[in-house]
Amino acid sequence: MIALISILLVLASILLIVVVFVQNPKGGGLSSDFGAAQQLGGVQRTNDFIEKATWVLAGVILVGSILMTSIMKPEKPKVQQGKEQPGGQPGAGGPQGGTAPGNQGAPQE
Repeated sequence: MIALISILLVLASILLIVVVFVQNPKGGGLSSDFGAAQQLGGVQRTNDFIEKATWVLAGVILVGSILMTSIMKPEKPKVQQGKEQPGGQPGAGGPQGGTAPGNQGAPQE
């Protein structure tokens, strides 16, 4: 699953780079290079297609990245009982021995 999403993200990224390079920031771009624009669907339709392709590819990358992050979330480490605690004594502060964390200075009855 992770490999499939990774391949999809790489392909969408490459296609997005190509689509952005096809666009012209001054409004010309691919559609202005066609001499007979009426035969190919018109200038406005070409610009609309390129703009929609840009947004769709950006959305695919966004959703794929979020999905990949949620799948690859690291697991929380499991705490094992009976192991040595940071205080230096096994089980210190637990139910078997020692004092509770809030009662360290209080007299025991």
